Amino acid sequence: MGWSLLFQEQNRETAEKLGKATVLMFTLPLLVFFVCTNFVFRDKEDPLMWGGFAAVMIVNVIIAGYVYSAFSEEDEFDTDDNDESGPRAGAFKKRVD
Repeated sequence: MGWSLLFQEQNRETAEKLGKATVLMFTLPLLVFFVCTNFVFRDKEDPLMWGGFAAVMIVNVIIAGYVYSAFSEEDEFDTDDNDESGPRAGAFKKRVD
């Protein structure tokens, strides 16, 4: 049920972004940890700590990039008052006085 929703035409772009972010979240932190521990910070007192810190920073960069790309998508919905979704309420309600 859940997977079939991702593969529908209107959700394809979102599924691609999610897939790319998932692959990046799996591979980049491990790669950065390995490179930093064995090459970049090997002369430091505690290279495991520095490698872990670098991996956590990469995770935060990936999450921030995913959130930015999600918020920068164009809205598919029109903002006219004659939509079929029902009456406007709350913050979307327009004053008529």
